[in-house]
Amino acid sequence: MKVIVTSLFFFFSVYTYAQDLKPFNEKGLIGFKDKSGNVVVSPKYDDVQSFSEGLARVRLNESIGYINTKGHEIIPLKYCGGGKFQNGVALVYNFGLKHGIIDKNGNVIVSLKYSQLDELSEGVRAFKRDGKTGLMDQDGKELFTASHQHISNLVNGLSLILKNDKYGFIDKTGKEIIPPTFTQVTYFLGTNAFVEQYGKVCMIDRNGKILKTLKYDKLGFNGKNFLNVKFNGKTGRLNASGKEIIPPVYDGILRVNEKLQAPFLLNGKRGLINIDGKILIPAEYDELSFFEEGTVQASLDGKYFILDTLGNQVSPHKYQKIGYERQGLYQMATEGKYGFLNKEGKEVIAPKYQFVRDFYQGMACVKLNDLWGFIDKMERVVIPIKYTFLTGMIDGHAKMRVGEKWGIIDNKGNVVIQPKYSEIGFFSEGRVAVKIDGKWGFMDRNEKLVIPNLYNKAEEFYDGVAEVILGDQEIKIDKNGKKVENPVDNI
Repeated sequence: MKVIVTSLFFFFSVYTYAQDLKPFNEKGLIGFKDKSGNVVVSPKYDDVQSFSEGLARVRLNESIGYINTKGHEIIPLKYCGGGKFQNGVALVYNFGLKHGIIDKNGNVIVSLKYSQLDELSEGVRAFKRDGKTGLMDQDGKELFTASHQHISNLVNGLSLILKNDKYGFIDKTGKEIIPPTFTQVTYFLGTNAFVEQYGKVCMIDRNGKILKTLKYDKLGFNGKNFLNVKFNGKTGRLNASGKEIIPPVYDGILRVNEKLQAPFLLNGKRGLINIDGKILIPAEYDELSFFEEGTVQASLDGKYFILDTLGNQVSPHKYQKIGYERQGLYQMATEGKYGFLNKEGKEVIAPKYQFVRDFYQGMACVKLNDLWGFIDKMERVVIPIKYTFLTGMIDGHAKMRVGEKWGIIDNKGNVVIQPKYSEIGFFSEGRVAVKIDGKWGFMDRNEKLVIPNLYNKAEEFYDGVAEVILGDQEIKIDKNGKKVENPVDNI
């Protein structure tokens, strides 16, 4: 008993400590502080997730992994994406967008072979692989497979399926409970679901029996306890029992956030409304969408800015654009100059550049005084701003132009291919296509011409093969320049 009590005390101590760690942002990089404000994990990640079961997902240079409460990387940063740990496991997916499951030591317990793999719900997960759908148990055992177009997780004991463009429901064994005959449906919200049939919204029971026909003509987005409906082209909202909680007077109500708030449309303007229909931000804005937790991005008269969810202005009303989040920062532009905002809507890189590209691998390509270079998130110049033109980094390399000639640099600024070619491609599998005297050939990373410039056109290498045009004939060659008669696809 003493061992059990000690173990439980240790578990809850770790859990409580993890809950006390909060992310903080410093010049676009994120770390964690404890409740006293002490830095526990230094700010070095592009994005982080809150701790769950003692581990937090972190992202750096487009890859994710997991750290513990001491900042140690327990699971290396090698996946494209992943979720929180629940019941000792987490969903992850690779850069081929194949999903699987790992444990807290990083061991793969469900192979990364699924094109769809949902979070655990009521003891099962929905999956899709090789054109088949099904459900698996919490240990990764497939319970059944079927040929549905789509399958959802269990919600209140039933899984929604799409078959022959019609919706129905099955149970966890795959048994058909309600045949797929409806053009649109909601999940079961308790004992009832809502369906579209013959141009009307109806409420059905768990056997598919229509309990009542409502006045509304179309279904919209639904959550766990509500659904949007349309009546004569206007949108409103019902609760799980079919009671109207927002009358159908709006031109649209969009998806809700975690706080059950949603942008709404009225007379060509947008505002913010809560689950009960209370207007949080009046419909006064040309555009309005969620920015980060507790804030929204709005536009008025062609200028963008950030508001909190009560409508208070967080950033200046001056930006020509605010881009999407990339590695914790957002592109913005004002008066023709570009810079970056952080997740709080604060300017961390002032708008002084003629153009910027999104951050990738901790660097952003910028244009200043008609020349191009790279900066990091602290706005330190990491590759001199001296080139006539630069592309973004791909696989650690960027194409650069000096005058009218092209070459390649790496992510340290080292010149890999001198700028003396009329055209050039990107490195792929250790080869780069270059155009010399009007013909294309291939160089290696030592700028050695390993495949002669014989071709009218040359594509990048993929799985050891490149497509080229020799004379008027399209052929495939290997990395030594030899013709490949029947390349084998790498499935």
